[in-house]
Amino acid sequence: MPKTISIISGMIFFVVLLFAPSFASAQMQEYKEYTVVQGDTLWDISSKELKDPFLWPKIWKENPEIPNPDKIYPKQVIRIPLNLLQKEMPEAGIAETRVEVKPEMKKEEPKKEIARKIQPVKREYLIDRNLLISSGYIADSVHSVGKIVSSPTGRTLLGRGDYAYIKTDKPAKVGDRFYVIRSAEKVTHPKSGVMIGYLIEILGVAEVVGKDNDETKVKITFSFSDILLTDNLLDNFYEIEPPLAIENPRKPNINGYVVTTKHLQIITGTWDTVYLDRGTKDGLEVGDEFATILSGEHKVINGLVQVINVREKTATAVVRKSKDIITKGDTVTGVKVK
Repeated sequence: MPKTISIISGMIFFVVLLFAPSFASAQMQEYKEYTVVQGDTLWDISSKELKDPFLWPKIWKENPEIPNPDKIYPKQVIRIPLNLLQKEMPEAGIAETRVEVKPEMKKEEPKKEIARKIQPVKREYLIDRNLLISSGYIADSVHSVGKIVSSPTGRTLLGRGDYAYIKTDKPAKVGDRFYVIRSAEKVTHPKSGVMIGYLIEILGVAEVVGKDNDETKVKITFSFSDILLTDNLLDNFYEIEPPLAIENPRKPNINGYVVTTKHLQIITGTWDTVYLDRGTKDGLEVGDEFATILSGEHKVINGLVQVINVREKTATAVVRKSKDIITKGDTVTGVKVK
């Protein structure tokens, strides 16, 4: 009998060893493999796989073999972190409840009483809401009412769905929302060197959900980029509605300069954000279009930008057309560009 038990135990051990690698592999799998197709960009892949194009830097970060995020090729295999995909999956364990409803006799109504359904008018916007918010702006100073100081998990990089603790100048209550901001750089004029202000990046939205041991706790309800401990909070939160598209944009006779840029697409430049040294005091309006002229010996038109946000002395514009990378110091003018 002991000999029989020994043989059975040996067989079980062999079976476990045989299948152990596959079990371990399943446990260690942390990525989904995605094969690039013609025309793909990390922006497109992030939008398609994660339902959020602004998460593309997280995909790039997990693929160090890609030196340039704008250069990926068909049949190239990239890794998408499963923890990002899981945030997009519905909660498991919720069973679908089916209720059987017996059909009722449909009463005929006089034709004159049947209301005609009116289809809502489709609104076309000048810019995507998320791109508008994340484009940021130039401010005279960095204004904040508090900071993100720590997180329950000890993480230093936060994103959508994460929790954090904040300190504010005034007590915050449950339901209060803040834009999370960061001063990206000090902006000086490319020609005169005069201080213009600070480029402010809007990183996401934090909502107060309660307290832990007298610490105010927030949830990151939306993020456009990684949020760091020490990032600032902006009060007076309001829902930002993008401006409506303009059929015939103005091309005002105003000249100025690109004072800094924010590159999303390194090669094509389309949808990059540029910041101008002209604002409402110069007569600029949202929707205005300007040609950009390459800074250098020869005056070559290299793109077309459209204003999406205007402040008193500066404006934020998005690149609509680009023959070359638009950079700090390029001139902007109201000349028409085909």
